Amino acid sequence: MPSPVKEKMMEEIRKDFKANRYAFVTSFIGLPVADLSEFRRIMEKVSRRSVVVKHKLAEKIFSEMKVSDAGKLLKGSVVITLGDKDPQVISKAILDFVKSNEKIQPTGMVFENVVYGQDFVKQLAKLPSRHELLTQVAVRVKSPISGFVMTLGQMTRGLVVALNEIKKKREAAPAAA
Repeated sequence: MPSPVKEKMMEEIRKDFKANRYAFVTSFIGLPVADLSEFRRIMEKVSRRSVVVKHKLAEKIFSEMKVSDAGKLLKGSVVITLGDKDPQVISKAILDFVKSNEKIQPTGMVFENVVYGQDFVKQLAKLPSRHELLTQVAVRVKSPISGFVMTLGQMTRGLVVALNEIKKKREAAPAAA
């Protein structure tokens, strides 16, 4: 029978898994504690939680969640990063850290109880974030409206100039007669 501490830890991790939409699995071998701490600090900024998990515990949680093929993600020591907002941001942060440290590698992710591999994480990092996409939409929607307003402004200016010229001609015509 597991100790009460392990039971409490298992319950807390299980609750986190159920509360978050996806989990990134990152494996590391021979990573110094300082580098692992740095990785977790970076992940804290962009995710809900990042936790080092033993294989047996991860396998048990994945089996309870009915996630098939999750065992293939568990290679070496494992850090699981949980999130619920923009997965692109987390995948970019993971890949940025991987560039500077070869001892840690993204293994894959679990999204809506489906397992995706390392290539999916790399492709996800290439996608723009939700904020960037919303900015692009706003710029594209604003562009035709701005053009329409400028056209109306030019037409109004042209009408004012034409009326002003007519006024000047009428004022000049009686003086000449």
